[in-house]
Amino acid sequence: MKHTLQIGVICRSAELLGTRNMQAEIERRLNEGFEKELLQAALGNLENASNPLRFNNFAYAMRELVRHILARLAPDEEVLKCSWYKEETGRKDGISRRQRVYYAVQGGLSDEYVQGELDIDVLAVHSSLRDAVDNLSKHTHIEEKTFNIDDMQVQTYVEEVLSAVVRVFVTIVDNHKALVTALWEHLDETTIDAALRETLLAIDELATHHTIEEIYTDKIEIVGIDSYFVRFEAHGTVSCELQWGSNSDLRRGDGAVLPQSFPFTCELWSPVDDPEDIQTDENGFGVDTSSWWEGYYDEET
Repeated sequence: MKHTLQIGVICRSAELLGTRNMQAEIERRLNEGFEKELLQAALGNLENASNPLRFNNFAYAMRELVRHILARLAPDEEVLKCSWYKEETGRKDGISRRQRVYYAVQGGLSDEYVQGELDIDVLAVHSSLRDAVDNLSKHTHIEEKTFNIDDMQVQTYVEEVLSAVVRVFVTIVDNHKALVTALWEHLDETTIDAALRETLLAIDELATHHTIEEIYTDKIEIVGIDSYFVRFEAHGTVSCELQWGSNSDLRRGDGAVLPQSFPFTCELWSPVDDPEDIQTDENGFGVDTSSWWEGYYDEET
């Protein structure tokens, strides 16, 4: 059963609407299964009005939910491989919440690159991330002011916790979008186009020879930044000239040339320590030539 905050008639409608909206904002960012079940279990603590620790249990469970989500966004093996990683928890290979949030925003990109090349104030970014995480943590300790509190105070504190969780997520997303936008604007599009002009193996099988006339890129986006690579995905159309027979055959009238266009997708990457060095993934270039074969078989039949 899904739980919604029902703390009694003391909840004014406007407050309840705000709480429900925050719950929805959090839930849409969760994976199906464990994460959503943990959210509902956290909210379920609030229904036990006789438990003086109901708010504390709720706040602790919400912090654990955030911990699990950050671990998904920033896996241990990825964070540990980042050049900027330094042990700061007192444990071997320990990873702080701050570092997970840091990875979720910029992956393996260094502060020097983010600030020097992308002109992003990394101190301001780090400060906003730290504040968002700290604001959540302060609610999870059992103190006299949060122990056995009345319904009105529970409602107030619950809204603060939900707001803090939303702020963590929104801060990550907003800063990541800003960084990706700045990185995209910094990269030279001609470099990406040059990387796309690799041999298109899918076209080779259609004719004796082919010549790439033009590549039209409809969409290129940065789809991920991990500990080693910035990853791109490109979609567009490649215009080519298919040739059957040699040039001598053409001169004798025994060959043929036919212009064609095919849609393509391409995966590209560049190392985080040199994002301008963009290369194509040799296994990630696909040209959809189905229209050619459909026309061929239609003619055969």
